[in-house]
Amino acid sequence: MTALPSITLPGTDGLLGHVVRLNIAVDRVLNDIVGAAGISVADYLVLGVVRRSPDHRSAPTAICEVLGRTTGGMSLTLDRLERAGLVRRLPDPADRRRVVVEATDEGVALAVKVNTSLHDWEDSLGVGEREHDELAAALGRLTELISRIPAVDAA
Repeated sequence: MTALPSITLPGTDGLLGHVVRLNIAVDRVLNDIVGAAGISVADYLVLGVVRRSPDHRSAPTAICEVLGRTTGGMSLTLDRLERAGLVRRLPDPADRRRVVVEATDEGVALAVKVNTSLHDWEDSLGVGEREHDELAAALGRLTELISRIPAVDAA
């Protein structure tokens, strides 16, 4: 993977400007790593949620909640993952009118492979344990603050 080009924008944009530039850089990395595995970032995120769920199973609505996605978009993603043999839809044993999504062995293996590649990339940053913890805490706090306040309509 080649180094990311420097992202420079005129002026100072405050915290959100930094977040936007970080988002652009992270998107590039995610798309490179996840794309090399033959799936999209959206597919990987869904697969990751299912993989980390008990017994590698989750309800589609629960996945939507975790990822902030709509059920329509989720259906399309699950269709792709199911066609690829990475997940399967099963009747919910508690309510047969519903389905649960289960990661196949291939899906779990792919999610683990991509996750390992992402951690390897993160390790290549050369950030020490203390700095890692400080950055994680700062980003977690910023995420918490942003999540608490609804977006303002531009209209």
